[in-house]
Amino acid sequence: MSLIARKGKGKLMESIAELFEKREYYHAFQPICHLPERKRIGYEVLLRSKAGVNPEILFQLAKERKKLRELDTQSLHYALSTFFHQSTKKDRDLLFVNIFPSTITDLSFPLFIEEVSREYSPYLEQIVLEINESIMEGEVWHDPIFKERIADLKERGFLIALDDVGEGMNTFRKIVDISPDYIKIDRFFSHELSTSTDKQETVKLFVEFCQNDSQLILEGVEEEEDFVCASLLGVVIGQGYLFGKPGSLLDD
Repeated sequence: MSLIARKGKGKLMESIAELFEKREYYHAFQPICHLPERKRIGYEVLLRSKAGVNPEILFQLAKERKKLRELDTQSLHYALSTFFHQSTKKDRDLLFVNIFPSTITDLSFPLFIEEVSREYSPYLEQIVLEINESIMEGEVWHDPIFKERIADLKERGFLIALDDVGEGMNTFRKIVDISPDYIKIDRFFSHELSTSTDKQETVKLFVEFCQNDSQLILEGVEEEEDFVCASLLGVVIGQGYLFGKPGSLLDD
């Protein structure tokens, strides 16, 4: 384990809420755009560490120390506060926020989401909860409570996205189980999309699949030729460095 990772692990011993207050953890915001005109429809909020710890390592350390739920909910809370209380973009943009399945099934989640619903009631239909297909939490998807909580979130007005689709197992079963408002397909499919007929066929499959109930988002778009190809295939929403790197809301 690197020195930076060890420092990050040590800091997880402290109150996670306090670490957000100290700005040891903070958020970057990456634009999500409608294609082909590249008009912004919202942002994905991404957790960052001042110590430079990779977010995946950070969440893995939190899981090992049984602080994943705390890190997840505090991250969500501070992201919403930054965007809806401090930003001028709150009136028109969606906010995509990552959340782990285990956080949703945690005993404390109903009380937490009730408080969030009250505080952000004018904005609930702008909040998109991104659920990752992570293998790390594969067993949670089979928990009946998970589906019940997803249904409750939808009833409250929250939108649901399934993140990194195509990376995990049983993708289509998960789509059927939770009926997400947005399906974000993994950046693997956008890389060199313009030169890969196999990737093009897969993306077309998702475009056709999403014509009725879900909206498709292609992640990781970095090259102009891949953007053009995605547009021609029928992709209408994209995210990636071509449209903007993660940064401060003030930078946009």
